[in-house]
Amino acid sequence: MRQTFISLFSLFLSCFILLLGIGLINVLLPVRMNLDGLSTESIGIVLSLYYVGLLIGALYSTSLIQRAGHIRMFAGCVSLGAVSILVCSLYSEAMLWGAMRIVMGFCIACAFTAMESWLSDSSSKETRGQVLAIYNAVVLAGLFGGQFFINVANPQDNMLFVIAGILMCIAIIPVVLSRHFGPVVEEFSSMSLRLLYKRSPLGVVSCFISGILYSAVFSLLPVFAKTFDITGFQLSLYMGAAIFGAFILQFPVGFLSDRFDRRTVLFVLLLISASAGIAVTILAPLGITWAVFLATAITCGIIACTYPLSITEALDKLRQSEIVAAMSSMILAFALGGVLGPYSASLVMDKFGGGALFYFLAFIQLLLACFVIFRMTVRQALPIEEQEQFVMQGSVISSAVELDPRTEYHESQYRPCAEVETTLMVAETDPVLAVALSLAVAKVNAERGIEVAEALAILPNINVLNMFQAMSHILPEHIAELTLALVTLKPELGSQIAKLTPPTEL
Repeated sequence: MRQTFISLFSLFLSCFILLLGIGLINVLLPVRMNLDGLSTESIGIVLSLYYVGLLIGALYSTSLIQRAGHIRMFAGCVSLGAVSILVCSLYSEAMLWGAMRIVMGFCIACAFTAMESWLSDSSSKETRGQVLAIYNAVVLAGLFGGQFFINVANPQDNMLFVIAGILMCIAIIPVVLSRHFGPVVEEFSSMSLRLLYKRSPLGVVSCFISGILYSAVFSLLPVFAKTFDITGFQLSLYMGAAIFGAFILQFPVGFLSDRFDRRTVLFVLLLISASAGIAVTILAPLGITWAVFLATAITCGIIACTYPLSITEALDKLRQSEIVAAMSSMILAFALGGVLGPYSASLVMDKFGGGALFYFLAFIQLLLACFVIFRMTVRQALPIEEQEQFVMQGSVISSAVELDPRTEYHESQYRPCAEVETTLMVAETDPVLAVALSLAVAKVNAERGIEVAEALAILPNINVLNMFQAMSHILPEHIAELTLALVTLKPELGSQIAKLTPPTEL
């Protein structure tokens, strides 16, 4: 596991820096729009459009990555996301910001797909659960840290937009400098929402409702805070408390859901969350800060747990071979709810005041609780020992289904680069020309040339010693790497290759 973590360190670092930028912009935009005098309804529309982009990205990111590759896709999308943030700093116009939020959502979905499929490819059956846990911790740590960057400058200035853009640009660097080649992206068949609903009505409905709840609370919480003069560093602490609650409560919730009837756990949690949310609205005008923070952490934490609980509830009704296909439909249900959440909540807040946010959330949670009771009356509970394991969720729109320990494990497939494929085709009819091609590739790109040489070395009609001798003249600075690669593949030629290696390179 230690070696796996080291190999993925650059990816985790990029992820953390990226989430710092996302965390900053997520709190900055509602604060800035509120300061600019936009109505709560307008703020809700702009923030809802982020989930439109997220939905589009979730639907098309895989095919785009197959076309462009992981590294180029990640770099391009994060760069475009940074541009969308910087464009927002040019004009304080709701329509422009809404369009940029769509772009931002799309870019983030594609970037997450690239990162998560990369993680899936780099983990084994034994380590994928640990990799997923580290990834979730990195995501939430980045979001948490990003909240505090809003104190660096006045939200009415453009500096914070620039900082968010800089963070996203910096996030590209560790990935593009990594020597890891992008993995294969496999297409998975999806299960229709209608079929999934027939198998697990509660799973689909609760996924949809959790999208409404999650997007509403984490988008409009800064607007609620402004209503009660929670600003500046205190706002960072307040948002941090909400994110911390989303992280820490997944542990006890997971423990309970794996040991009791999951529907009962969900029902009780919804009641607790609704009560805590109402308490926030009652306590906030009284200025009891610690109690407001605690109640917010509880209700936001439970809301964040509703989605993984919904997924687990749905998976309880599926065969293991169907889990991957069902995941995409559950993401779709969540994203559809995410589109509706901020706008619906903003309408309520616009009519009844900023403090009505948690009343809206409580109402939606109670509706879901009623549906849970209904499902409990028409379907018997699954035996505890047959329930699927609860798995923590760090990023909400997550494509890392292969990292999920509940899915069937499939070994990653190696996809050779275009140069390797071409050279291998030539080697079938003309091995001498194939070696010449490998030398030509090495002159342009040493690492790619060694990769081609490795592919040729396993063919019976290739003279490995001649190829090594010719390539050693072209790549004198990479003799050690070339020697190691060929000796690993052809240990019987080790002594002869060593004789051909210049003494200074041994």
